[in-house]
Amino acid sequence: MAKQKKINDLGDSLNNLSKKIDNIKAKKVSEEHNNKNKKFTGFAHAFKIVSELFANILVGGSIGWTLDYFFSTKPIFIILFLIIGFISGIYTSYKSSKKFAKF
Repeated sequence: MAKQKKINDLGDSLNNLSKKIDNIKAKKVSEEHNNKNKKFTGFAHAFKIVSELFANILVGGSIGWTLDYFFSTKPIFIILFLIIGFISGIYTSYKSSKKFAKF
């Protein structure tokens, strides 16, 4: 009877140890997953800033080209709106980076 109790206690101890090991493994996998996601957070933000800058320049150039086409003033409006698009892109990128710095 005493041997059976010791065997049962040993089995319970092994089950508890197995559960603790599983919990530790699950936490480790979860932490690795979170670290992988955090690794590319900066890259995503940098890509967002560059795409905002490029989009603003592209929109400014498109507006300038369209106005030049309708008014037959070829280089004037495209140069003006490219400059405005560049300034707007820098400002938007600045605001976006400030927002990211708060996190």
